[in-house]
Amino acid sequence: MPRLNIQLGYAGFAGDMSAWLDFGCGIYGLQALPGENELRFRIDDRAWRIAIRQSDTPGVDYIGLEVGTLRDLQAIAGRLRQFGHQATENRDLAKTRNVFHLIETEAPDGTRIELFVGGLTLSEAFVSPTGARFVTGSAGLGHVLLLVPDIEAALAFFVDVIGLRRTDSIEVVPGSDGHFLNGGKRHHVVALAHIPGVTGFDHIYLEVDRMSTVGRAWDKVSGGAAPVARSLGQHANDPALSFYAQSPSGFLFEYGFASTLIDDPESWTETRWESAYLWGGTFGSHAVG
Repeated sequence: MPRLNIQLGYAGFAGDMSAWLDFGCGIYGLQALPGENELRFRIDDRAWRIAIRQSDTPGVDYIGLEVGTLRDLQAIAGRLRQFGHQATENRDLAKTRNVFHLIETEAPDGTRIELFVGGLTLSEAFVSPTGARFVTGSAGLGHVLLLVPDIEAALAFFVDVIGLRRTDSIEVVPGSDGHFLNGGKRHHVVALAHIPGVTGFDHIYLEVDRMSTVGRAWDKVSGGAAPVARSLGQHANDPALSFYAQSPSGFLFEYGFASTLIDDPESWTETRWESAYLWGGTFGSHAVG
């Protein structure tokens, strides 16, 4: 399979919009675009990157994976159908998401995946209420981690069908590895892990361009602005400096700096790490997994 340029383009969640407004803007510097039934956030020149649907049942609604070209998107749709997965073109939804072309599908664990090309770029500058500057562009929005009941089915879907490639792996619990999947410059776009008894959407990662921005957000969270899930620390494989807080929708929100960008994926050597952290990253009382 040829190397594909696939990024995390956007994500949609359900939860309390008012709580998300304080969480996203006040702590992390996202720019809010409030609506009647949906709150959207900007972090760069795209029209939006994160959407929150008002709901008393919090969780993840969808994950948007951006594909580099329409030809590649059509090839992925063909493989989805070939391997028995849904692949539905939805023009009305494409307009709602502000993208040129969109294919709906579903991962084996039930997570809704939207594959798209042509995300809308605005001429109006992104303005962060905290002065944060996010690392996106050719690296995309960031990454997500899914805790899945069947790791082999999930790997087959995201690697063999979608076209991501494994960067490395880490033993997350005895006898079970977490797998980190690359699609462009970002070290991993999607991470997958199987932890017995725990399934669902674990976290989303956003990255900023200065450690001081992470530090100021950490001061707020550690001071009580949001529940701490994992303390400030440095991952072994990225090796990003980051921390995790519990979001208003229940999953974790990772905020970090200086993760690896892979300029030449063909020269990358897949590795397996003995530990997720070089230092820090201790679990808080609201950790998932």
